[in-house]
Amino acid sequence: MIRIVVICEGQTEETFVRDVLDPHFSPSGLYLYAQTIDTSPGHRGGALNYDRVQRQLRNTLKQKSEPVVTTFFDLYRLDKRFPGFDTAMTKSSMEARVETLNAALAKDIVALTECDPARFLPHIQPHEFEALLFSDVETLTGVERGWARSAVELSTIRQKVETPEHINDQPDTKPAAHLERLLKSPQFSKVDHGPIAASRMGLPCIERECRHFAGWLQRLRALAT
Repeated sequence: MIRIVVICEGQTEETFVRDVLDPHFSPSGLYLYAQTIDTSPGHRGGALNYDRVQRQLRNTLKQKSEPVVTTFFDLYRLDKRFPGFDTAMTKSSMEARVETLNAALAKDIVALTECDPARFLPHIQPHEFEALLFSDVETLTGVERGWARSAVELSTIRQKVETPEHINDQPDTKPAAHLERLLKSPQFSKVDHGPIAASRMGLPCIERECRHFAGWLQRLRALAT
């Protein structure tokens, strides 16, 4: 049994890890436990502050059980104090930006905690969790009866980019903004609808469409060997 603690951006990611990722990994002896970060008194998740992120990662890596620790943070609105941020933002591609950030975060946390580097596998998701939901627009718009009318427009948004992870990160055109604008009756809720839609799509579908996300899961699967 290998215990993997996933430090999450927010409640949506926490639910996704619990309801979708952990059931997928547990038959292989990999058990995923999601945690969010205290962002203010009585509140957890969202608006990540790097000081709090660093403290949570340090404390988790120093647990006596010595879990493997990973992250599930959005690139969108990432705190500029994350290590490597300025360098990453000079890169021309999304892939290069997240690779730079992941490498800098790993270097900073391993130096801080003096842990075995194999125990910390950071993952920053481009540009946010909701991008994954564009992996299968038909399944997404089938979650609620009133959403079918938006299938064509959402499919057009998806088809304009190389992968769902390339849907851009501007406030009005980020993945979540499109979903909140188009999916109504009932209104799209990232916390309620996001994990349900992802579960119905299935991880194989999402991994085919979202290669950066797929690479993260492959690194976690490799722990079983």
